[in-house]
Amino acid sequence: MDKFNEKRIHMVGIKGVGMTALCELLLSYGASISGSDIGEEFHTDRVLERLNVKPLNFDADNITSDIDLIIYSSAYGEDNTERKKATELNITQMSYAEALAEVFNQKKGIMIAGSHGKTTTTALLGQIMISAGFDPTVIVGGTVIAWDSNFRAGKSEWMVVEGDEYQNKFLNFRPEYLLITNIDYDHPDTFPDRESYQEAFRKLAAQTSKKVLGNFRNRVLKMPQNSVSEIPPVWEPSPSPYLLGEHNQKNLALVLEFCREIGIADEKIRKGLSEFSGVRRRMEIYVQTEKLIIIDDYAHHPAEISATLSALKNNWPEYKITVIFQPHTFSRTKVLLSEFAGAFKDADEVYLAPTYSSAREGINTEGKNLEKSLFNELKKRHEAVEVFSKWEKGDKRVKGDKRIIITMGAGDIWQFARKMAKIGHEF
Repeated sequence: MDKFNEKRIHMVGIKGVGMTALCELLLSYGASISGSDIGEEFHTDRVLERLNVKPLNFDADNITSDIDLIIYSSAYGEDNTERKKATELNITQMSYAEALAEVFNQKKGIMIAGSHGKTTTTALLGQIMISAGFDPTVIVGGTVIAWDSNFRAGKSEWMVVEGDEYQNKFLNFRPEYLLITNIDYDHPDTFPDRESYQEAFRKLAAQTSKKVLGNFRNRVLKMPQNSVSEIPPVWEPSPSPYLLGEHNQKNLALVLEFCREIGIADEKIRKGLSEFSGVRRRMEIYVQTEKLIIIDDYAHHPAEISATLSALKNNWPEYKITVIFQPHTFSRTKVLLSEFAGAFKDADEVYLAPTYSSAREGINTEGKNLEKSLFNELKKRHEAVEVFSKWEKGDKRVKGDKRIIITMGAGDIWQFARKMAKIGHEF
């Protein structure tokens, strides 16, 4: 693409999942990429290493006048030291969503949006379209295990992208087709109430040129009936171990409906489904023995937690379930406190880790008070609740029974799952 070809681009916050995928896309267009981020380990580090892009620490000296374009993650505002230097040098700046939309809006674009389940749904649709010979470009909000990447370069005009409603980022895009997994309520720091959240999806649906398909009631979107397909709450059960639970089966039904919409035969759908091997951090199994299963999952919203735990209980009814939960952002905890407290009913034990706050929030007194409030609310609903520090000190109550230990959260709690996997024989 001419806009990015042979350009020198610096990416601020390059370790973000979307940013690493965009990095790979821009490299395929002939761009020269550098990038910066914080020093801590991210699960995307291996992707950047494969791309031979070494992240720098944030520093104004990284920004020089020969850079053509700055692309920044929305986690880093105008006060970021590198963005301030870019402003001083009059270097053009674009957000991640703006840059990706520059490509997407010139393609036969398919967007998967929704409150929950969109990463797995995007990866699944991408895999089926690949298996069916559509050769799409795909960008997913997680590392697809079969590709060892969250990006897949295709040669056709089809492009499949996961849409992010946060800060209305998905409104930069003009999809031909829009698949909506569900419309719940999230991101209270962007959307003050449920109505404003739903309105964002209405706007996205209104700027979709061909068809909207979704696991929702059309009364939410208020679209003309001939432009919307509501997927009925009946699905074709899949034996895939990577699509456990009712929520994944409903999203599979959404994918099947769309595949038939664009003419993919059922045998090719089945082939793609058989080649799908899941997404990292989405019910990702680290250890599985007769006595112990260690899983990591990205669930960070009450509905996601509840759905994941229900799926585990139904699939492994003979196992006790221990959850190590790391809340993600204080704003979400504050607004959904009661819902969080009720989301762990299928767990036998819950360990509450410190909140992983966003770069915009930092850590403050109010946040620490919210952690105490969440712990107290969990205690009211669940007798086996402890703080994570008890686990770290060795006060583990997991011996004896068959046990699932699952880490949950959108922060860095996955690193503890990895650590447990290395010493799993000791449990």
